[in-house]
Amino acid sequence: MSETRINNLRSKFESLAIDGVFVYQPENRKYLTGFDGSTGYVLVSAADAVLATDFRYVEQAQGEVSGCRVQRIEGPIKNWFPGLVSDSGLKRLGIEAGYATLSDFDRFKTALETAGVKTELVPITDAVENLRVIKDADEIKALETAARITDEALVYITEKYLRPGVSEIKLAWELEKYVRESGGELSFPTIVAAGPASAMAHSKPSDRLLEVKGPVVIDMGVKLNGYCADLTRTFWLADVNSRFAEIYRIVLQAQKAAIEGIRPGMTGAEADKLARDYIAEAGYADAFGHSLGHGLGMVVHENPRLGQNSSDVLVEGMVFTIEPGIYISGWGGIRIEDDAVLENGKIRLLTSSLK
Repeated sequence: MSETRINNLRSKFESLAIDGVFVYQPENRKYLTGFDGSTGYVLVSAADAVLATDFRYVEQAQGEVSGCRVQRIEGPIKNWFPGLVSDSGLKRLGIEAGYATLSDFDRFKTALETAGVKTELVPITDAVENLRVIKDADEIKALETAARITDEALVYITEKYLRPGVSEIKLAWELEKYVRESGGELSFPTIVAAGPASAMAHSKPSDRLLEVKGPVVIDMGVKLNGYCADLTRTFWLADVNSRFAEIYRIVLQAQKAAIEGIRPGMTGAEADKLARDYIAEAGYADAFGHSLGHGLGMVVHENPRLGQNSSDVLVEGMVFTIEPGIYISGWGGIRIEDDAVLENGKIRLLTSSLK
């Protein structure tokens, strides 16, 4: 698997005008090699691939890595980076512009110049991230598992703790405990927003108590085996009033329009428009202020982007969220979010919680 991914990266060298790439963004590093330690550097050339790490992780790397060799390094960058690059005989080495800081870039460049290594460092963007966009069968299986555990966690928390008088932060904490005890971790800090706070799309849990009347938005996700899920449901704890019921119906139908209408070859903007037009026609255009969705994978927000200005082309094998919402200041908000994979010409949902 890693060898295939490394070869896919090599196939990008010509278009990027490089003859090698240096990777150390954690998810990119793991994607290419399987290595899950906190420190490591991957150098890929046309003829070689090496994971360089220090003594703390060498044994771990030897047990996890495939598709490349493991090399032990010691000390600061200047001690090992020039030799690593020189051994590969590279002229133009791509470095992750979206992750490397200016300070990092300067240190790498200075180390080469001081050692007399003539390799040019070339900032590149999204070289590995663009490979990660299309998931293979094993990745989709991992995402399915994360989605299933997320569904189970939401059922647990709503059945046991979703009631008036429970605080947002208590609900979020109990949810995190359940996820940890299930062997996972959170994809991101859980959002629990009650009443008017639910009008803030990314409200933070507080000691605010859930009330009989008013929306309650729960946005959460489980990260399991390195892959993330993301799920949102909106609740009303008493008998549903007409305003909530109507806005909920609009959001649900907008999501349905997107689920049924998204096809391979669409842009992210075209997908977004499917739901946005429905909400606009219902009179709530200004109340849907965020994008329809985002890619899911090793991190909870990755490409593709499904938004009004997105030119990302949707292709089979992509996994992303579909999450329209309506937010009204002083009253609250309603968001419904599911995880989906584009396959066999259409959408298949990975999450299945009632809505």
